[in-house]
This record gives sequence, C-alpha cells and structure tokens, in this order.
Amino acid sequence: MNLAPLPDHGRVGRPEWLALWMQYEPVTMPLRTAGLVCDVETCGGQTHLTVDLPDGTHLVIADDDALPDRLEQVTGWHVRRAHHDNPTVDGLVYDSTEGGEHAKYGADIITMLAAIALHLKSLPDADTQAAGAGLGELLLATAQRFAVSFVGVNSQHVAHGRVISGPFDSQGEAVKEYGWQTHLLEEHGWQLVHEQGGTDWPLTVWKRRDVLQTVFVSRQPLL
Repeated sequence: MNLAPLPDHGRVGRPEWLALWMQYEPVTMPLRTAGLVCDVETCGGQTHLTVDLPDGTHLVIADDDALPDRLEQVTGWHVRRAHHDNPTVDGLVYDSTEGGEHAKYGADIITMLAAIALHLKSLPDADTQAAGAGLGELLLATAQRFAVSFVGVNSQHVAHGRVISGPFDSQGEAVKEYGWQTHLLEEHGWQLVHEQGGTDWPLTVWKRRDVLQTVFVSRQPLL
C-alpha cells in the first residue's frame, strides 16, 4: 500500500500533533491512499485538516468552526477548496454542519469523502482528477461494511477502543448485533447514561463505577 508522505515540518514529531493526527486517521488515511498529502493545522487553538491537491490548491476540512480534539466529538464536516496565493479560489465543497446543505449526514466520514472524490473528478487538472477517481474507487470497494465498536475511558483516564463485533455486510446485521452487545452490558451491571442515533446509527454511553464507554454502530475502517 503506497501512502502519500507525512507533511514536511517540525511539528510531526510533537506529541500534541501526533495525538490529533491519530484521531483523524480515518479521514486522512483514504486521502493519503489516493496520493494526497494531509496535515493537521493548529492556529490560535483552532484545529483543521488540510489536503494538498496536485493542481496547487488545497482543501480545508473543519467542523462548524474548528475541529475538536477527538473525532467522535465532530458534529458535521465543512470542506472548502482554497489557494494560498490566489484568494479568488475559495469554494465550498461539502457542508454537513447544522444548517448546511448536507446536514442530514452529520459526522459521517464516508459521505464527506465521497463528496470530495466527486469534486476532485470535476476539476480540470488531470492529476487531481486521478486522485479523485482513486479515492472514489477505494470508497466503492469498502463503504458497505459495518461493525459494532466502542471507545472508552478507564479508571486511570486512559482512552481505548476497538471493534467489538464485525464486520457485517449490512447495516441491519450490525444494528442487530449492537442490540445484543448492549443487552450484555446491562446484564453485567452497566448503567445507560445517554442514547442517540435512533435505529439507523444507534449510539449509547454506559457507566460502571468510574469507567465510561460509548458503544455504536460504525462503518468498518477503510483500511
């Protein structure tokens, strides 16, 4: 698997940069697989992702404002295309934040990446089109796999997470398994403290003593 290289700057080795980079790898990994160099930018405490395109422009990926420190806290994606030296290049690519054209998709990563792939294929530069086509092919090959996952914080405040069960070929199978896994949590003394997502993308937060975990239906990681 050939990935685009890491960005060439001194922040790459800093723990705070690495922590954010690891959080947003589900976004950057498919883009890097398509040959696009990605970066995590922090300016004045505001975090966003940048994606360098072959035509000399770049994408800026944020939330409603800045990106939070943790991927699961993202509520929607705002993607625009810009140019460092040409302010006339400033176009909206995708907006699933509240009130945005694609708000119904919320924080779904694959829908956002698919919109990026489609946009890149519409640009005149051949290499940028090829990157969009490569990203689109990757999404088509992997988008329809689902899993039941969890992220949690233990009593020492150490975060961890993994896929509990899956992958499944259908979302319905994953939702059914999610119901069984949360039933087991309840049987083992976990207390339900929050629930959202309905029956399509259910998510619940559970507590037992000083340990918290979030269980949810997820798309299987792309790679």
